[in-house]
Amino acid sequence: MEINTSPFRKVCLVLYKEILIEYRSPQRIGVLLMFSLTTFSVVSMALGSQSLTPPFLASLLWIVVFFSAIASLAHSFLQEQQTGTIYVLRLYGGAQPVLFGKLLYNLILLTILFLFVVPLFFMFFTVEMVDWELFLGTLLLGAIGMAVLMTLLSAFLLAAHNQNALFMVISFPILLPLLLFGILLTTQSFQTDTAVNLKQLYFLAGYDVVMLGTSSVLFDYLWY
Repeated sequence: MEINTSPFRKVCLVLYKEILIEYRSPQRIGVLLMFSLTTFSVVSMALGSQSLTPPFLASLLWIVVFFSAIASLAHSFLQEQQTGTIYVLRLYGGAQPVLFGKLLYNLILLTILFLFVVPLFFMFFTVEMVDWELFLGTLLLGAIGMAVLMTLLSAFLLAAHNQNALFMVISFPILLPLLLFGILLTTQSFQTDTAVNLKQLYFLAGYDVVMLGTSSVLFDYLWY
């Protein structure tokens, strides 16, 4: 990666490196998929044929997504430290290209997770879908926000020398607004008698924008 390479090309190179590493050793994708499959299977067998309310189903979906993301995305930067590539990235990559390259890769991982989890969710549980546009829009905004925060928080974890407990303590309160509004909007997409509150959807979009800007500013201090 040449020093005078354009920022956009640097982002693409970081993204390509992440995809190549995952292709050679697909551990993170395996963790994502196995956790969600195991959770849905256990909950489905434990509850049997019981009728589940939309708020419960929405909460279950987002809890599975949250802990799957925590399990697989928390060590995004620690892998660089263990292999020694973090020094090359710091020398040639630049903070912002590394941030956005990692962010895009985490977003791809979360997209794969949703593509696996959503069909699995409808297969294990009886869900009456009322508003597909609201449901998919909520998942998209939730995935973007989660990818941004997981990328930033994994950099915090690197700076804290792999303190996993610290990662959990920091990540939950920051992600709590995203999870709450994601659950509320998902619940609305399952219910026929609930009016859609677009302000909540706008909040999610604004949350993503604010977190993206905050991550871009803070990452410079964490990276160097």
